[in-house]
Amino acid sequence: MTCGVRLPAALLALLLAGCDGCDGAEPGEASGAAAGAGPSASPAVDPLEARRAEPVTETSLRAWLAALPPYRAIGTEAHARTRALLLEWLRALGLDARERPFTWGGFPLGGLANVEVVLPGRAPDARWLALSAHFDSVIQSPGADDNGSGVAALLELARRLSGGGFGLELRLLFFDAEENGLIGSGAWVAARDEADLRRCAGLINLETLGFTDRRPGTQVMPAGTEVIFRPGDKGDFLLCLGNLASKGLADSVGEALELQASDAFRVEVFGWLPGAGWVLPDTRRSDHAHFWDRGLPAVLLTDTANMRSPHYHTSADRIETLDLPFLAAATRGVETAARRLLSGE
Repeated sequence: MTCGVRLPAALLALLLAGCDGCDGAEPGEASGAAAGAGPSASPAVDPLEARRAEPVTETSLRAWLAALPPYRAIGTEAHARTRALLLEWLRALGLDARERPFTWGGFPLGGLANVEVVLPGRAPDARWLALSAHFDSVIQSPGADDNGSGVAALLELARRLSGGGFGLELRLLFFDAEENGLIGSGAWVAARDEADLRRCAGLINLETLGFTDRRPGTQVMPAGTEVIFRPGDKGDFLLCLGNLASKGLADSVGEALELQASDAFRVEVFGWLPGAGWVLPDTRRSDHAHFWDRGLPAVLLTDTANMRSPHYHTSADRIETLDLPFLAAATRGVETAARRLLSGE
């Protein structure tokens, strides 16, 4: 299935309704038991609860990827349609998804907007944890890995975590205009007051999560990093990157990701970057950088993009090039990390 092929309505309804393995009723059609047909009928199942209970799978991630419009550069019809779809899908999960418009360059108000979901913590002044992914792409690329992979993972996390009830507040952030210089995340951080920023427990930024190449010589790293960080020359790992202010967060996220370790998935953690990462500018190439600039804990999860993938920012960045078992493992690992952090573990 190529990136940008829209799911048939019935199939997308099945995905959102969590109906894999159900009794074959059409979407919206109750089975005899659910309809209360007779005294032995089972209690009705809450459809939202059923959705949350469905595990993260390669199939569910592929469905989100296939439903995302390709070529989502800002100013295009596909870009506007993607934002509308995100709002539709998140609201179908029972979430209060909202647009957060901002202005930049020649784009009028409403032309650009982040999409935000907030699930309150148990206390009004609870600290908050954010999970983020940018939904735009460069104009010449379908954007399956960059950053359809992050968006698909974040949608799955939204589905799995949509029940809320955590000790900490959860924020799900779909950032706009990342490819134009981290514009959306910059606008979002700038709109926060100091009291709100003091409540930040951290950000986990999902950026290009789905490409691997396990052949020797397929992985490169920025010049100079080999002195302190040696993940090997095979493009088979997920990088969990943090600065010194985020080391505790990076370690916690890395430990959760390592629970998914297998022949298909491994993680490398590096949480020792000084300051805001300027010593290695390549480490600042996504939305977490604005959090570092404000002294907030944030980690980047990435397959390292162009340091591994020949498809980066090209027309070849399509679903069929992605390693979906790797992406599924990464998504499950982030869910474990988020649940631990949200509960205060």
